[in-house]
Amino acid sequence: MEKKINLKANSKIEFFLIHGYTGGLDDFNDFPRYLNEKYNANVKIALLKGHGTCVRDLVGLRYEDFLEQIESELKKSLNEGKKIILGGFSFGAQLALHLAAKYPVKGAFLISIPYKLKFPFNFPKLELFGIIKRYWKKANALEMAILRNSFTYYQHIPADGLKVVKKANKEIEGLLAAINVPLLLVHFNKDRISSRRSVVLLEKKVGSQKIRRVILKGKGHNIFYSNKRGQLYRAICNFFMANSEKDKQERIAAIVPAYNEGPRIASVLKALVDLPLLDQIIVVDDGSTDDTFQVASKFKKVMVLRNHKNRGKAYSMERGVKATDASIIFFCDADLKGLTPAIVEQIIKPVLNREYDMFIGVRNNVSQKAVKLAALNSGERALRRELWDKVPKEFKYRYRIEVGLNHIAKIKGNGYGWQKFNYYQTLKEKKYGFVEGTILRWRMNINVVWAYTAVILNKTILKKRSID
Repeated sequence: MEKKINLKANSKIEFFLIHGYTGGLDDFNDFPRYLNEKYNANVKIALLKGHGTCVRDLVGLRYEDFLEQIESELKKSLNEGKKIILGGFSFGAQLALHLAAKYPVKGAFLISIPYKLKFPFNFPKLELFGIIKRYWKKANALEMAILRNSFTYYQHIPADGLKVVKKANKEIEGLLAAINVPLLLVHFNKDRISSRRSVVLLEKKVGSQKIRRVILKGKGHNIFYSNKRGQLYRAICNFFMANSEKDKQERIAAIVPAYNEGPRIASVLKALVDLPLLDQIIVVDDGSTDDTFQVASKFKKVMVLRNHKNRGKAYSMERGVKATDASIIFFCDADLKGLTPAIVEQIIKPVLNREYDMFIGVRNNVSQKAVKLAALNSGERALRRELWDKVPKEFKYRYRIEVGLNHIAKIKGNGYGWQKFNYYQTLKEKKYGFVEGTILRWRMNINVVWAYTAVILNKTILKKRSID
């Protein structure tokens, strides 16, 4: 029985991968060979104790036994001078997180980490039922075993396994603040074992300044054996292996529609000008009656266009798109507080790396915290130009545009992702006074309601056609 995968390359980079509890060397599907052949990376996977034989051999093994084994293997690679990127699936992700806090690795990715378990696994003292039933059948176990065609995969899990996972979470809890390496967390939104809150909670607790989470649509646990594995591979490789030459192959333009934002637009443009990733910055002054045009024109790197009368947000966005040949567009409102170059880059990168066709920056405003639909209508978003071209003209009208973009990204694109950042939008009532601000807000709300109604009707019509 093979005890290790060790793919060699002419490189110092090594992906040190750790498989899951009751899994095996093939937990990562063909990803190790993909890394080795496409990115010239060394790949190492050690078979954990008690695996590759029969499930009974796991009984009695403690978390410390697995940690000691994998720690010993990692030290060998570090002593060889390898630049280590840790990667773990499920229980292996817990081990990877533990090691990332203790050793000088270059980063870590955690797939389906069971940091926050779902029912019934989160039931207090559930492991005590092992006295009655020592081995528990996995959901879809036979289907997965056939798919993998592997003897290293167990179709049952010992009750002891729940003790091991809970012990792992207890051990890593005190180490999270010490983790300062780049960290990528990937999870299915409907994982059967581990809650998606696992990555949300970890994102808040770890000390790393470079952390990214990716939530994929799916119900399984092992993403490497799902139809999302291509997206998973790209997310991992782009996070750790992307290079500046690749980034330079595509032009990126920032487009800022603005109406009477003279007192606020300068800080937004300062953040954009300070980001080298942007090839072009375009402000479209939508018929302002204040000094918006003059303030924007003071920035030498900014192209300023002007509508002779107010035509609405979507019209201004369209005009900006027509003024550039960039393949990636970053839209940005002009009334933001706390926007930084780092935030803008984090919104653009998932699109640049082709993880999504669109990525949305969610603001820290009260309404966007409380209502998800409001959050996803944020004006800060990066998208591919071809996605913009697919949006029907009915949605390219004033404030209908964000709803339209979200809808088209779902049905005609590669989907969209989002992340909350610590920046804010100035309230309309504060900018324009209570009366005028309230009127403008309700005009905006009417546009948004129209757009959602159009989306619902379109879905209903399509569903009816499919039934007919």
